[in-house]
Amino acid sequence: MKKTTIICAVLIALTITVNGQITNNGFENWTTIGSYENPTGWATMNSLSTGSFYSCTKSTDHFPLSVGNYSVRLENNTSLTQMTGSYGMIITDTMAYPFQPAFPIVGHPNSLCGYYKYTSLNNDSLFIRIILFKNGTMLSGSIPTFISGITTSTWTSFTLPLTYTTADSATINISAFYPNGQTSGPKGNSVLYVDNLSFDNLISSAPDQAAKNTLFNLYPNPASDIVTLNIENINTSDLTININNVIGALVQSETLKQNHRQFNIGNLGNGVYMVSIKSNDLMETQRLIIQR
Repeated sequence: MKKTTIICAVLIALTITVNGQITNNGFENWTTIGSYENPTGWATMNSLSTGSFYSCTKSTDHFPLSVGNYSVRLENNTSLTQMTGSYGMIITDTMAYPFQPAFPIVGHPNSLCGYYKYTSLNNDSLFIRIILFKNGTMLSGSIPTFISGITTSTWTSFTLPLTYTTADSATINISAFYPNGQTSGPKGNSVLYVDNLSFDNLISSAPDQAAKNTLFNLYPNPASDIVTLNIENINTSDLTININNVIGALVQSETLKQNHRQFNIGNLGNGVYMVSIKSNDLMETQRLIIQR
């Protein structure tokens, strides 16, 4: 009985770790930029807007109801042009092309899961794609993609099988239309809601989101030189800081003595990194963007 309990506990811990890898997977965290908000860790077309229309917005219509408070809402606007932010689309980290790895993958997930609602207009199709990488190189033989042109007024789950289970990093692209080529835009003013992305298992209740209850914060984030750790009510003597790049390579490691809560990342280049802290009381990893 005791052995079975230990095995179950390990499996639960692994599931939480895998789910927690996807950047802001429940769209709970948003960053205010002028007159609009972006989901933290995701690039949108909001910065191109020249008026009051923003193609990516925060919605309180979310699922499951017991998990979080928000979802992401994507809307097309065919009366505007691409360069005025008319495309309802988001991608982890940056809109740069060719695509770059945005977050590391630990373990070997077999599927990408999540929930969506969709209103299709003028034969638009929703589009959810995960681009997988190994050692910084795109695994282009198969790019798993979920496409549907069916209007779904209630929250519906999707499961997207992953062919390359040896990938070490990924980026996710989501849009309220099917971007068939670089110049193909939306056909109608379709609306897509997405919430609670995860690997292998659908998130069904609040305990599945244990990874969101963060033990520390990094600021500023994005950062350029000095990063400060904000940790409260935890014994944090002799913290070990490990920084890995998006392909999992350790690029910096140091030990912070008691009451010292800053570290220098001036020698690291621009990009996305994973910062892990370890002590006798805790071990946790968070995403850090370096931008100068």
